[in-house]
Amino acid sequence: MVLLLGITTRLVAQTPNPILTADSLATGNYKDVLNSFFQLAFDRLASPDKSIKFTGTPFAVMAKLDTMLLVDTVYKKYRTLRNLNYTFALRLDTAYKFNGFSSGIKYAIINKRDETVQNAFVKTVLSNKAVKQLFGLNNQMIAKIPTLDNPGALMQEYSNFTMGLMNFGALSQPLQAAILAVAASSDSTKALVETLMQNPNFNIKTTADSLYQDMKENFNKNALWTIGVTDTTLKNQLVFTNVVFHSEFLKGINKYNNTKNDLELNIRSQLQLVDDTLNVGRDLKRAIFNFEPGINLVINTRSTKKSYLELKFSGGYYHNFGTLYADEDRDRVFVNGTVRIRIFNDIWVPFDIKYDPKTGNLFGFINVRANFRALAGAAKQL
Repeated sequence: MVLLLGITTRLVAQTPNPILTADSLATGNYKDVLNSFFQLAFDRLASPDKSIKFTGTPFAVMAKLDTMLLVDTVYKKYRTLRNLNYTFALRLDTAYKFNGFSSGIKYAIINKRDETVQNAFVKTVLSNKAVKQLFGLNNQMIAKIPTLDNPGALMQEYSNFTMGLMNFGALSQPLQAAILAVAASSDSTKALVETLMQNPNFNIKTTADSLYQDMKENFNKNALWTIGVTDTTLKNQLVFTNVVFHSEFLKGINKYNNTKNDLELNIRSQLQLVDDTLNVGRDLKRAIFNFEPGINLVINTRSTKKSYLELKFSGGYYHNFGTLYADEDRDRVFVNGTVRIRIFNDIWVPFDIKYDPKTGNLFGFINVRANFRALAGAAKQL
């Protein structure tokens, strides 16, 4: 909070700045796009092609072995590794026997959600109008108090005020008058005069906390764009039978409003190269393109602002560039939906639904996502 508002900069000793990550308020949908630490996933549990998948980041492993990497001045140097996800998966058949192996890598080429406090977040804070007012008032009061009678006692009282130990109405009359006079003397702080006069219970720390929480929540709605590649092999041959090049974009679309729930724009696209079974041997001659734009409705709790239910609706367009099989369409359109429920703090159960308007077929897949932070004991999340 010292860094956030600078109010007690000259009154108390500064402490190390904690790290801001997207993990504390991230939606389940966001953690599926890019994971901050580790994720264990069980996909399509009732399907013949089920899998167990592990996702992690190189930085998380490094920091688990050396917690000194979590010190803010060191942490911000590893942005590239924090933006990189790797994935390993075991494919299982209907009898839950090993049926193949998958691996993948993903990188966030645009990630405005995971910055150290010292970078983008501080710029966001310092550009806030209310924060500028509090900065201005504090700087002017630091210069004003030494010119008043009994400056030592007034400085201690003002320190208690800035730390939230006293409300404005509980301050001595000389200090109240000085604060109002200083606030009224500058255009940058003039708006505070009416606030202080109308609300004697004004608490500067409570106000600062509210500003901070609002900015932190909205910081987790910034743009994220990832690209990656995933491959799959069968158990009997270490030959690629499926290679997918994919891209995904995520961004909050109701930023800085007072609604309880959030909306996220989620756009996925992928080019899938698969084995053409009409040809002898293994090949990747069937190219299939898929485009899926959608909206994710995030329903949050009132106090913590963490999501406990997410409903995603999307459309899907499918195009086959390769040879068509019998009764196969070159172009197809789907209507998709995902119901994602938070079971525990870091465990989600997403249920995927896919509907084909042409055939009337409805498909459903149940998954489990366990997002866990092996660094939780060392890295203090905000």
